[in-house]
Amino acid sequence: MLWYKAWLETRSRFLASLCAMTVLMVFFVHHGEYVLSPEPRRDTYLLLFYVHHYLMGMWMLCVVLLGMGGLIRERAVGASSFTLALPVSRERLVGVQIAVGIFQAIGLAALPWSAILLTTGLNGRPFAVWQAAFYFLLLISGGLTYFAMAVLISSLIEGEYTAPAVAYGLVILSGIVFANVGWLRPFADLWRYMGGDNHFNKSTYLLSGPFPWLGALASLSVAALLLVASVGIIQRREF
Repeated sequence: MLWYKAWLETRSRFLASLCAMTVLMVFFVHHGEYVLSPEPRRDTYLLLFYVHHYLMGMWMLCVVLLGMGGLIRERAVGASSFTLALPVSRERLVGVQIAVGIFQAIGLAALPWSAILLTTGLNGRPFAVWQAAFYFLLLISGGLTYFAMAVLISSLIEGEYTAPAVAYGLVILSGIVFANVGWLRPFADLWRYMGGDNHFNKSTYLLSGPFPWLGALASLSVAALLLVASVGIIQRREF
């Protein structure tokens, strides 16, 4: 029941985001490959590198939206009493909501990339599945930090529109500040990590080198800490 409830609360945001992202990515790839010369094939690889960056930007905005909600939002709209009356702990309530959000975030990356692969194949310009998987894993392992940040903000700030505004403001501000303030630029590595910039081979236009498991572990650990903090905050709040 809890899983179905969490799905009902987020399905409109998820499905709208999924449709918009998939349609736009397919359009970018199909239109881009149509105007490319037949050879060399690496032009397609460069196109997909940029397409992934467009996907990354849209994905980040969508997962922040998915991270909004939960008990704090329900209290703001007067619906938290029903949820809290269910015979389950707050920890389980929040845990299920987070788990559904993570699955949806993964779907928002996997399905558009699957559509991209299908489009390139139909256009006669196939792209290696392992390359798409490389991009996908970079996006998920780094980007879940933004989802976790959104969940934390939605646990701290009440209001149906205030929390998303703060979350989006922090995402945009972090990108501007990290890129332009010298001593903060190392923190912008997460953006380059997600986009595959650190592995982009300028000769072949493919991602090369081993997958950065240490960086993935570090990013996922930060996301896990933020999510644990969110659960702790909800457990201690008065409703």
